[in-house]
Amino acid sequence: MEGKKAIWWEDEREMAELIWCAAYLDRIIAPWSMEQPGQSEATSSNDQDDNRSSGSGEKTPPPGAIEPTLPVAYPENIDRPTQTSRKRDSVESDRSSPVRVPDPFPIPEPTAISKAILPLARRVPGLRADELDIEVTVERTAEAGGLPMLAFRPPLERWLEVHLLIDRSPPMEFWGDLAGGMTTLFRWQGFFRDVRVWWFETGENEARLLSGAGQIERNPRSLVAPSGNRLFIVLTDTLGKAWRSGSAFATLADLGKEHPVTIAHIFPQELWQRTALEGAILRPLIAPGPASANATLQVGERLRTKQILYRFPIFNLSPAHFATWAKFIAGSGGNSIQGVLMGAKTAGVNMGETGEEEAADPEAESPEELLRGFLIDASPLARELAKVLAAVPLIPPVMRLAQRRFLPDSKHWHLAEVFFSGLVEKSTFSPEGATVPDAWYDFYPGIRQLLLADSAARRTIDIWRGIGDYIRDHYGEFRDFSALIPNPQGSLADAVSDRSLYFAEVDAAVLRTWGGEYADIAQNIEERVRQRKQEILTPEKLLKFTFETLYVDKRGEITKREPLEAYYYEEPLGKGIEPLTMVAIPGGEFLMGSPPNEKDSFKDERPEHEVTVSNFFMGKYPITQAQWKAIASRTDLKVEKDLDLNPAHFKDRPDSDRRPVEQVNWYDAIEFCARLSKLKEGREYRLPSEAEWEYACRAGTTTPFYFGETITGELANYNASRIYAEEPKGEYRQQTTPVGQFSPSAFGLYDMHGNVREWCADTWHDNYDGAPTDGSAWIENGNDNRSPLRGGSWGDDPNYCRSAIRITFIRRDDRFIYIGFRVVCVFGRTL
Repeated sequence: MEGKKAIWWEDEREMAELIWCAAYLDRIIAPWSMEQPGQSEATSSNDQDDNRSSGSGEKTPPPGAIEPTLPVAYPENIDRPTQTSRKRDSVESDRSSPVRVPDPFPIPEPTAISKAILPLARRVPGLRADELDIEVTVERTAEAGGLPMLAFRPPLERWLEVHLLIDRSPPMEFWGDLAGGMTTLFRWQGFFRDVRVWWFETGENEARLLSGAGQIERNPRSLVAPSGNRLFIVLTDTLGKAWRSGSAFATLADLGKEHPVTIAHIFPQELWQRTALEGAILRPLIAPGPASANATLQVGERLRTKQILYRFPIFNLSPAHFATWAKFIAGSGGNSIQGVLMGAKTAGVNMGETGEEEAADPEAESPEELLRGFLIDASPLARELAKVLAAVPLIPPVMRLAQRRFLPDSKHWHLAEVFFSGLVEKSTFSPEGATVPDAWYDFYPGIRQLLLADSAARRTIDIWRGIGDYIRDHYGEFRDFSALIPNPQGSLADAVSDRSLYFAEVDAAVLRTWGGEYADIAQNIEERVRQRKQEILTPEKLLKFTFETLYVDKRGEITKREPLEAYYYEEPLGKGIEPLTMVAIPGGEFLMGSPPNEKDSFKDERPEHEVTVSNFFMGKYPITQAQWKAIASRTDLKVEKDLDLNPAHFKDRPDSDRRPVEQVNWYDAIEFCARLSKLKEGREYRLPSEAEWEYACRAGTTTPFYFGETITGELANYNASRIYAEEPKGEYRQQTTPVGQFSPSAFGLYDMHGNVREWCADTWHDNYDGAPTDGSAWIENGNDNRSPLRGGSWGDDPNYCRSAIRITFIRRDDRFIYIGFRVVCVFGRTL
């Protein structure tokens, strides 16, 4: 007994830890289920307190205290009835924010993972001997005849300090709950001296390390600890730009010179080839001892390269992988693990000048082609999950609920396959400022209908009704899906109408698949949705960009640089295609036409007359070749005629996708607008009227050009070998140039002078006698075979590029290498 007592006394800290673990086991595994009274809602994984120690047992909150910065863990079995559903309903009804859909604990199998990382729960002697050694003190005091002889020993301390680097690229925002789960998992074990959380910003080409709520940038080398015993874990999907450029790997390799650095990957190995790990070499890594720095790891198989390779242990979020990794770090039961090796000079993939990954094929795809591409590459469970999600609104909590209820064998990476498949876009109705997990999404037009058509009707009904019934039965008396809408701002303008229409859009898609009278109901619902979409885009939902407009004198010398800003929205046209940027043009009055004394002006530009123009949106640039192909390839959207996929003369050049499309006649441009309007339900795209075009070009100026009294080859693409006023001769490029290279008008529109002439909607009239004064297109009593062209082209003399110029001799069915177009859109309250 004495011997056992001695062992007990010597191991008192370990026994205390065991007792603590037993007392708080439920919180270690999954802290506070949703039935806990007074529970706060789930929050972001990366709290504002990321640099404070929270891993030690001494700093554990007392029973009943809830740490507000930790994410809430939900019951493992979501089908278990909740006893407090009625009470929750009454509480929620007093709030301005609708009910959130609870998720299961974000990290899969937290209990098993907690057990898997037990090898890391070791203690080691501390650096300073400041703990009284009672037994040795008693012995030495006795030997000294009662004179106190104090003896000290180093206290046993937790072995490792964990630093979590949470990747924060746009795709990773979708996995904020996993980041929260990882943070909770490590902080609540009580195994570690400290657990700190950092943002690893990989959204741009250069990786950055950020700390604290103030997002202070830190030098990665400042995280190196001289004493060692520091473990870095990077939670990532390796989809950010910095991974593809190689900067993220280089940053981590720098930390790996002194410390162990492990990649905890969101996706399983079979999906790594779709990320920046595409070019990685997979080899086993062998550690010479516990917690070995990456630089000391040995490659388990022979390599046929002399290239310098970054070495990173890697695992995904499964208990088996956690267990292998924990044993590897602890050096207990295994000293090898799967690793990725990245070349120091070749990490990442080819990036274009803009920093974006270069698309292999820029051409737009039809819904059938997009879906076919997904079905070919996706896993079987991801294909089934896409059909399940077609019957529910695409809000992340709802998506996860549907996944768990109707496809319980699927994992989080199957949801990732669908979400990042190129089939999903942000919904028009998504709350302004919502983060990725709280935003609303939708399938690209036509995709949901194709998925529903390929699903059994009975299955669709079960999913569609099942989600609503489940919410009503478990989380309150909410029959329809609107109860699921997250509302991070507490209250949203028009939230009720917008959210009901958002879910009505899903209802209509489901009802349409049933045919008959249900299809008629669906059509009525869709009409309501279209009407609301026409009204929904307001200034509060627009994006803003800044630019600089230049003004010159008669000699072409710059007299003023004016910094300005404008508002716009983007219209996606397909995967890999630059969106159509539509700039908000504020309404106003202007004097249309040219005065008789304007140099090189023509009679058809007169008489000058006042015109009042209402708000509208206009393309920031002429339609480009890539944007043309995106719509021309959509034969499913055909209205009147077929379109040539690649009519441009200046094609097959490195920058041809961003050059204006040319050799399109007026009827081609009209068909393009009709198809675009059909694709983007609720918005009507068309050619501008002459009045709208000139008003947008002038942008408040009354001079021949929006630059001033003249124009130069540095300001626009035209035949600058000819002069207009007193400016010097310039370069005649003899071809189109990529859009957006020259100074814009004060409204933020580019290439209004030169590059390509642009079609207008009007019929031709020989002058402005009797022209409308409301900015509308002048159709009546004109020449139906001709329409005016505005703005001049790359081949025109400067006088043919003036704001007031009207090209008169072109027929509507003519195609020339000088002619292109841009579009306008009018809807709702724009400004």
